[in-house]
Amino acid sequence: DPKTSVVNGNNQVHTCKNVYVTDGAFMASASCVNPSLTYMAFTARAANHAAQELKKGNI
Repeated sequence: DPKTSVVNGNNQVHTCKNVYVTDGAFMASASCVNPSLTYMAFTARAANHAAQELKKGNI
């Protein structure tokens, strides 16, 4: 929801469809454990979404 967040479920910025946030900047709080694998998973999801959107000509 653009009213409560900067990015959507694919880490794509609501107001700029060509921008994806793939580091920890989109997380609302810090983790108590090493978040490296979590960041890699979010990056993989965002990259997959970007590739699909690029093939469709949407970005």
